[in-house]
Amino acid sequence: MSNLIKNRAFQGLVLISAVVGAANTQATPFTDCPTEAFLVQDKIANLYGVQLATGFYEKISPTDWGQEKMNALAFNVHDRYLYAFNYYYGTIVKLDSNYQLTVIPVEDMPNKGFYVGDIAVAENVYYLYRPGNDYGLFRIPLDESAPDYLQMTKVVNGSVLNHAIYDLAFHPSNGFAYSVDRWGNLLKIDVQSGTSETLSNVGQSGTFGAVYFDVTGNLYISRNSDGYIFRINTNWNYPVAEFFAYGPSSSNNDGARCALAPIVSLESPTTDFGDAPDSYGSSINNNGARHDVGDGTLFLGNAVTTEPNAYADDGSDINDNDGIQFATGIEAGKTAIVEITASADGFVNAWLDGDKSGEFDNDEKIVSEKSVSAGSNIVAYDVPTWSESGTTWSRFRLSSQAELTPVGGVADGEVEDYKVDIAQQNVTANYYPSIDSWATLAFEDNWPLVGDYDMNDLVVHYRLSAFDVEGTLMRIKIEGEIVAIGASYHNGFAFRIPGLLRNQIDTNRMSFKINGVEQTTSALESNRIEAIFIIADDLWDFVTAGEDCKYYRTEAGCGSNIQMTFAIEIPMTANVDKTNIANFPYDPFIFASQGHERNYLFGEAPERRFEIHLKNQAPTEAFQANFLNRGDDASNATNGEYFINANGMPWAINIPYQWQHPLEYMDIKFAYPDFHGYVTSSGSEKTDWFTVEKSTIKNVFNQ
Repeated sequence: MSNLIKNRAFQGLVLISAVVGAANTQATPFTDCPTEAFLVQDKIANLYGVQLATGFYEKISPTDWGQEKMNALAFNVHDRYLYAFNYYYGTIVKLDSNYQLTVIPVEDMPNKGFYVGDIAVAENVYYLYRPGNDYGLFRIPLDESAPDYLQMTKVVNGSVLNHAIYDLAFHPSNGFAYSVDRWGNLLKIDVQSGTSETLSNVGQSGTFGAVYFDVTGNLYISRNSDGYIFRINTNWNYPVAEFFAYGPSSSNNDGARCALAPIVSLESPTTDFGDAPDSYGSSINNNGARHDVGDGTLFLGNAVTTEPNAYADDGSDINDNDGIQFATGIEAGKTAIVEITASADGFVNAWLDGDKSGEFDNDEKIVSEKSVSAGSNIVAYDVPTWSESGTTWSRFRLSSQAELTPVGGVADGEVEDYKVDIAQQNVTANYYPSIDSWATLAFEDNWPLVGDYDMNDLVVHYRLSAFDVEGTLMRIKIEGEIVAIGASYHNGFAFRIPGLLRNQIDTNRMSFKINGVEQTTSALESNRIEAIFIIADDLWDFVTAGEDCKYYRTEAGCGSNIQMTFAIEIPMTANVDKTNIANFPYDPFIFASQGHERNYLFGEAPERRFEIHLKNQAPTEAFQANFLNRGDDASNATNGEYFINANGMPWAINIPYQWQHPLEYMDIKFAYPDFHGYVTSSGSEKTDWFTVEKSTIKNVFNQ
């Protein structure tokens, strides 16, 4: 473009700005920091207000607005106006509280649209971004007193800072911008230097056209294709995305929000929460079940009361639970009847905490997408056979959205939680090591070589539960957390349940969660006869060593918080005889990750064929049998001896105790001097070798 044309274009924008400004002399900012998010969509722009907590949205721009496509929407905390890049004018515009538009000419702005942008919290500067060599990250000061006011400056070229992102948002306090790219990578962007850091993969992919922060540092991302809103706690060491609410979908999304506002208005809430204890997911911090009152026409019983957060069984007198009547008692293995009163047509989903674990699990759903009409509805449901007698909690959710989970937000309806009693039945529950404690698994992954024997290449805390009715196994639960990884090798982690076959599992009711988030892939290994559950193909995909640390939680000063938890619910099909199933702790093991080599005894990456099990536990059907007896391994399959060396020492140990593992490169005998005596006596002596009192404190990890 010639300088003459550029100058004429710039003068035209000045004229436009003056005309619009004259017509809009009463422009006023927003009066406060709004809790709602703003979303602009469509080629002829429409502006929506979105309640991120529930996904409820409504059009707030005037019906005759008539503005063409806008993007890079931003809320300015410094003057409380909205800003956006307007494709018609080819520059940025300012929107007031009445959604009137003022054109702001910016000299030498590139000739094509910007679809990524936000205004910093720490400085009154609008940052715009577009990847590609002709673009990059730009800054535009909006402070009229600044010497470079409305002057556009390139921070970094788009071929250097090159990310497939569609929106960004500024953290409320640390000065960095954040975004999630199309593959799910969480990016932390330093807008001063034009550099970025990948913090984690959040576990969700797609085009996230609207990105928001709240005042506590939670990042919210809205996916264009389905409108799902996910929440990411950026304060975590390895942030992951959790489903948060159902929102509006669009092929053209861009969002903005005041990052200094809470997610739910304290003064004028429009949300309804559940009342169960917060372990069930009740409060907003715990992604509790919640509904926007919407237009106020859909609710349970006679009315719905709004609240800024869950009261979570705190004894509050505020309780609007009046839509559910239990017509019969609740007894394990029997059919029960409930009367549901709805104000209008909708769908009901309901859960009963049958195992009294303090959570609503997938196989505890008792009513699924049940269509109800206005008035009284009689609904029968089956009480799980493995339910335990005593007092527990149930949750009922009514919405125009058919499918709901026990947590998360939705745009209309109501949630009601009820404390109920399950009548006595002959369900037997068994736990290892107990209902509320952890056992520990520790692996030395250099098998079949002895290695440094610090027994911290993988350390796992875990708990097992099994439920049966008169000897028929009904359900198994495996849960735990990855405590430490002191391994250079890449390892997967799995459980086999000896005696249980893959076809004896009700796969439709299985649940597999990592960090509390339901996984889209099943934990049950495919193409096997045995029941094998893969918790991770490569544990290094889920944890990070931390700055200046080589390993995860095995070195002094490297005591990050636990980054990975897991839980698998395994419901059975009928007629699984409990006596055919192995005793606790079943068969936990590690295996080699795909594409990663091991020690010199293997000429190629052994991958899934390589396994390490507890002492005298036979390998699975996936194991390559001729790997045994290599190196220091002294297995003798005829005698049932596996994964031991000539001295009877194992490469994996199980401890029914929350164990403190040795520091990196610290042989276990120096951390726990009685360990060798325990092993060589086949467990008859030194039986308390693993306790803190028997440890050499300076040689164990205790952060």
